[in-house]
Amino acid sequence: MSAKSILIALSLFLLQSCTATKPGIARTGNYETAIKNAVIDFHTTSMATHENTFTISFRELDGDIIGVIIRGTVNKVHIYSDGMKTRIPDKYIEYKGKLFYWFDDNSSDPDIVPKLNEYHLIDSVENISQAKLVHDDGKMAMNYYFCKQNLFYYKKVITNKLLRPAMPRNFSCMGK
Repeated sequence: MSAKSILIALSLFLLQSCTATKPGIARTGNYETAIKNAVIDFHTTSMATHENTFTISFRELDGDIIGVIIRGTVNKVHIYSDGMKTRIPDKYIEYKGKLFYWFDDNSSDPDIVPKLNEYHLIDSVENISQAKLVHDDGKMAMNYYFCKQNLFYYKKVITNKLLRPAMPRNFSCMGK
């Protein structure tokens, strides 16, 4: 084998090794798998060190992309004693001492209320006028864009904007 062939083989091996991902990240799955992958990746960023609780939003974009937003918690979950209907998040992941929770129309976790309470995220008030609701435009979030066919392939963007309805520039799932 010539030196050139060895160099090419070694380069291909190293290039293939570079596609390895963080432990725990799954290649295939649905939106729940994309959320778990985002949580695992997010935990390695500096944004994860500032807070212990995070809200997650997700939606399908352009048919072959799953968008996931992770943002530090701004508001507590309010339970009103005056009979107003309250929507409580449905699902959560606890990962390395941090809580990530979201609304999910497809399923719910029966332990969500005790878990939110454990992290002091539930506030009961008499009526909606007593609720302290904050909207923080400056709060940064990590937006993830996952290719449905290969969840190893994703792009993340730090921003204070919501998910765009289309793919970010320089990102395509074609052939992934």
